[in-house]
Order: sequence, then C-alpha cells, then structure tokens
Amino acid sequence: MTTSMLPEMYGSSVGAHVVNTDIENGTMRLKMRVEAEHITTSGVLDEGLVATIADNHTTFLLMSHSLSVQPDQMPISVSICLTVHTMARIAPGTDIEIVCSTPLATSTLKQPQAAAVFVDAHDNRI
Repeated sequence: MTTSMLPEMYGSSVGAHVVNTDIENGTMRLKMRVEAEHITTSGVLDEGLVATIADNHTTFLLMSHSLSVQPDQMPISVSICLTVHTMARIAPGTDIEIVCSTPLATSTLKQPQAAAVFVDAHDNRI
C-alpha cells in the first residue's frame, strides 16, 4: 500500500507544514499560510482548526520526546487538557509559524503537557 492510498489523518490537509523538529529538546516548528476558510466571521483563526493542528502535532511530539527521554517506557501520546485562546484578528494570506513544545525534558513525565503557539511569521508579537 502506498502512502497515497492511506486514509488522510483528520486535519492533515490544512496546509501546516513541519519546518523543524528537535525531539531531544521537545520542540517542533510548522509554517502555514492562512486562507479565508481558516478565519471565522469574527476575523480570528477558527478555534477548531487551531485545536486540530495543535492536537495532531503535539501528540507526535509528546510520543517522540517521551521515548527519547525514557526509551524503556511506553510513549506518552496525549495531554490531559486542550485549551484554545484566540489573541488577535488575522487576514487571509498571513504566513504564520506554529511552535509546539513540551517540557518533558525537565518533568517526571507523570503529567504530560504540550503547548502550540501560533504567531505571525513576520511579526512574532502577533
């Protein structure tokens, strides 16, 4: 079976592309160009889109990083809570960077945590 025959993972075709992954330090960077269909009527990124991208990519990051920290243990694959906060209005055509991170390197791995921060790729204050 080729990869083109595999079912698409929910939310994988929204245009977010992995740019850099550092499993040892628990970080992943993605880039994405915002399209009109990604924006709600109030002018912000759709919270479902944000949650889907965050969940899909932080799950991979948690699993990979937990295995690198404790290779003899089962991988951690889910965080216990997902909260989405919309901070600013956004326009179609805006390039954004999504920075996923997990503090597992300094934790006991008993309470998995991950963060995904979406910022303007050209102005990280937004």
